[in-house]
Amino acid sequence: MPLPNLPYLDRPLILLSNREPYEHVHRGGGIEVRPPAGGLVSALDPILRRTHGTWVAWASGNADRTVADDFGRVSVPPEDPAYTLRRVWLSEDDVEGFYLGFANSALWPLCHLFVSMVDVRRSNWKSYVRANALFSAAVVQEAERIGGAPMVWVHDYHFALVPATIRRTIPGALIHQFWHIPFPPPDVFGILPLGVQGALIRGLLGNDLMEFQTDGYARNFVDCLSRVLPDARFDADEARIEFEGRATRVGVFPISIDVAEWARLAALPRTIEMSDTLRQRYAPGARQLVVSVDRMDYTKGIVRRLRALEHMWRSEPERRGTFTMLLVATPSRTDIPVYARLEHDVLDQIVRLNDEFRTLDWTPIVLVHDNVDADLLAAVYRAADVCVVSSLQDGMNLVAKEFIACRTNGTGVLVLSRFAGAADELSSALPVNPFFIDAFADTLGVALDMPAQERASRMAQLRHRVSNATIEDWLDSILSAAEAAGRTLKADAAAL
Repeated sequence: MPLPNLPYLDRPLILLSNREPYEHVHRGGGIEVRPPAGGLVSALDPILRRTHGTWVAWASGNADRTVADDFGRVSVPPEDPAYTLRRVWLSEDDVEGFYLGFANSALWPLCHLFVSMVDVRRSNWKSYVRANALFSAAVVQEAERIGGAPMVWVHDYHFALVPATIRRTIPGALIHQFWHIPFPPPDVFGILPLGVQGALIRGLLGNDLMEFQTDGYARNFVDCLSRVLPDARFDADEARIEFEGRATRVGVFPISIDVAEWARLAALPRTIEMSDTLRQRYAPGARQLVVSVDRMDYTKGIVRRLRALEHMWRSEPERRGTFTMLLVATPSRTDIPVYARLEHDVLDQIVRLNDEFRTLDWTPIVLVHDNVDADLLAAVYRAADVCVVSSLQDGMNLVAKEFIACRTNGTGVLVLSRFAGAADELSSALPVNPFFIDAFADTLGVALDMPAQERASRMAQLRHRVSNATIEDWLDSILSAAEAAGRTLKADAAAL
C-alpha cells in the first residue's frame, strides 16, 4: 500500500490500540506468529514499518511473553523486523473488569444506544482506570526510550483516559485519537455516573485532535462536552474546543479499506473458483445468493434480518426457493453473557426457519459461524447478488465497502442500514430501516427484483465513491490533520 510523504513521518510515532498487530501462540510444539483479523492492523502496519515506530497493545497471544524481553518488547514483523511492539500484560481481573466489563459491557452498548444493556459497576470502572494507567505508563516509557517529542496516536474507546495522562507527563507530545465507534448524544451519555462522564471527557481533551467517523458523532461529542463541562468553549468555525488553557480540535475522518487489495483478491483464480463453487452449491440456475458478513454482535441486526426473512417467506410464499441467504457470522466476545445468548438465539432461529421452509433442493439459510480469511470473504462478496448490512448502530461498517471493492464486474446490490456510518457516504446503496421489519422485507424484495441496468448504475456510483476514498486517503488526511493541529494549537495555547 503506497504511503503519503508527510511531515508526520519524520516524528517518532507511538501507536496505542487494544489489539496487537502480531500475536504469538503455541501451536504443535512450536510458536506460531499470526496477525489478528481486522482491517485496522493491515492499514496501520505499513506506517509503523516505514517510520520504525512503536506499537503499544494488550498481549493477547498465549506465547507473547515467551518471545518478548523483560519490558514486553519484541521486534516485528518476524520475517523482517522494522518496528517495536510493546506488549502490556493484563491480569485476568483486568481483562474481566477493563475489557469485558467497562469497555464492552458499559461503553460499547452505551455508544451504540443499547441503553438496556449498559452495565456500569464501580469495580469495572476502577479496572478501566487502572488499565488506562498501565497503558499510559507503557507509552511514556516508550517515549522516554525513543527520545524527542513523539506523535501518539490513540485508538478507540478502550483508552479514553490515556490522552490526558500522557499530556501531563509529556507536555510536548502531539496526541490524537480516533474514536472508531459512534459517540452517543448527551441524554444517553448521561446514563453514566457524573464523575465517570467528567473523567472520560477530560481524558479525551488531552488530545490535540479528536477524530470521528461522521459529523453526527462529532456533534454528539461536543454536545456531551458542553453539558458535562459547561466552562468549555467550542468555536464551531475553527472546530476547536478551549478548556483550562488548552485547545483540542475536532475532525471527521470516515475510515475506509484497501480498495486495490480487495479488488486484487476478488480477481485471483482461486477466489473465482471458490466463488463459482458457492454459486453452484447455493444459487444454481436462476436462484440468487444474498450474503451478509458480521461479527456475532447485537449491534449488527442479525436477529432482525432473520425476522425480515421469515416475514418475506410467510407473506410472499412465491419467493421461497428463489434465493439463499448465506450468513457469515464470526464468533465475538463469547465470555460476555449477552453475546452467548445472542449466539444461541441466532442458531435457534436459523434451525427453526430452515426446518419450516426448506425443500428437497433448497436450504433457506446457510450459516458460516467461524473466523473467515480474506480470500474466502472476497469469494463470498464476488458470488453474491445482494449484500445486506443491517446494523442497528455502527460506527462505519467496512463490510459494505469490501463488498463494493470486490464487485469488479460492476454488478450486485448493496442493502445498507441507514444507521451505519457508511450510509453517509454510500448514498447509491439501497437504504433500509432494520427496525421496521415489514419494510425491511420489502427492501429485500426490491433488491432481488432490481433490473440489471439499475444494479449496474448504482454499483458504478458506489465503486466511484469507494475508489476515491480509500484507506490511503484516510491515513493521509487524518495524520496530516493531526500534524497541522499540533502546529496551530501551539499558537492557540500561547494566545489563551
